[in-house]
Amino acid sequence: MNQALNKTIQQCRQFNDRCDDALALPEESARLAHALVLARGARRCLEIGTSYGYSGLWIGGAARANGGKLITIDCEQRKSDIAAAYFADAGLADTVECLTGLAEELLPALEGPFDFVLNDADKESLAAYVDLLIDKLDRQAVILTDNIISHAEAAEPFLRHVRNHPAFFSTLVPVGSGMELSVYLGG
Repeated sequence: MNQALNKTIQQCRQFNDRCDDALALPEESARLAHALVLARGARRCLEIGTSYGYSGLWIGGAARANGGKLITIDCEQRKSDIAAAYFADAGLADTVECLTGLAEELLPALEGPFDFVLNDADKESLAAYVDLLIDKLDRQAVILTDNIISHAEAAEPFLRHVRNHPAFFSTLVPVGSGMELSVYLGG
């Protein structure tokens, strides 16, 4: 990881720590996402739930190392603008594209295939996001979904859906707030 990216990650983490509305991954979860993007060799990454860009910095840095790109979605323009500034500071402006709007409206228009997805937005829509993306996933794409332990009740419908879906192998990784690691097997 280069020095500019590492410095910006630290600055973004400090900013998030001061914000009441920051919904950033814990560092160990962000590191897991970074490692999975690198290990998968992912080049077409998607993040649903940008917040202020902390996890996007980790994913974008790994995508850049793979010669790839990240599209990140948030419903709040203010958060997208702040995240875009962090991506620029880290030298990722040409790697990360910030979209602002409702994920359920933006996802159908995105062109796949994606080989890595961080699913970290409103918990009630987690399963719907997977359904909107299923035809846009590369075989063996990784979907990493956050807050499985911390928001267990809200995440339960998603878990039932993805764990019983024949096109996925899915398992809990007890890191951070709990992450569900789902691998797309094809349909």
